[in-house]
Amino acid sequence: MCIDLVLADPYPVMLDGLTHVFHESSDFSVKSCVDNGDAALQAVQQYQPHILVMDLSLTQRSGLALLQAMQACESQTRAVVFTGASIGEVMQAIDLGVQGLVSKEKSKQILARCIKSVYEGGQWLDRDLSLKTMSLLLAQKKQHAQTSHLLTPRELMVARMVTEGWPNKKIATKLFISEGTAKLHLHHVYQKLNCPGRMSLQRLMQDHGLV
Repeated sequence: MCIDLVLADPYPVMLDGLTHVFHESSDFSVKSCVDNGDAALQAVQQYQPHILVMDLSLTQRSGLALLQAMQACESQTRAVVFTGASIGEVMQAIDLGVQGLVSKEKSKQILARCIKSVYEGGQWLDRDLSLKTMSLLLAQKKQHAQTSHLLTPRELMVARMVTEGWPNKKIATKLFISEGTAKLHLHHVYQKLNCPGRMSLQRLMQDHGLV
């Protein structure tokens, strides 16, 4: 068994370290080492490796955008994410179907085991990252419940429309109310959620999964 790899990491020291580790093992063959997302996509297309070992914090093309591009071109290369990125980004990577996920806090032996597991068709999600992801999901669910309970059904509808970019006049027409009533609903939303304006309301609604 010799697993072909492309390595993508924005940090030169980390990239050099990974390259050294895998060059030393007869189980792996490093086809390319790159430091940005565009170069990683080109290397995947050129070498068609079994595994792409990548950080999510890539430049020029982000790690998440790289995963999406690989999906779009139906690449047979499987991605192993080796990262110290935020849990929010990790959650998005999981949503994109990444098969392997390892924290940069873990050892090179753990990373190698993950790569072999993914190569064999398995899935390897770092236990610590998975627990943090579940904790965040539970916290978001709790925030969602608290926020939605603060608003009446009509206020929640208005807040969602505002988040989608609807002006007050269009909201009023859609809900068969006056523009003044729409503004009053929005005023109550701002007060209850402690939001100074439309932009902060949009962020809060998105953060709490209410859109």
